[in-house]
Amino acid sequence: MTATCACGQASITVNAMPTMHGICHCSNCKRRTGSAFGISAYFDKSAVVSQEGETNVYALHNEAHNHDQERRFCTRCGTTLFWFVSTLPEKIGIAGGCFAEQDVGEPTYSTTDLKRKRWLSLPE
Repeated sequence: MTATCACGQASITVNAMPTMHGICHCSNCKRRTGSAFGISAYFDKSAVVSQEGETNVYALHNEAHNHDQERRFCTRCGTTLFWFVSTLPEKIGIAGGCFAEQDVGEPTYSTTDLKRKRWLSLPE
């Protein structure tokens, strides 16, 4: 499966299904996606087959979760494509929406639900 940025310049390909797949309603994920929530698919790093195109890094420390993040985004269109989280050293997070034409399965969890938009309803 290949996740691609909006302009198609950058992509990342994996050869397995995600080991974690969820929705996050925190302010950081909302800002990262420009949406009401973020959808993240986490894979074992060993599942990455290739990474194509040029990306830049946005690094931050998440105070609420006390971890560091390194986000990779397309240098042309700015799409956040994948990231690394210091508390998940064997995983790579890939933006679920970047698998636009492929099925990575249904998310299995929702987190930071206290910040979920009231109008947003999700399956149990």
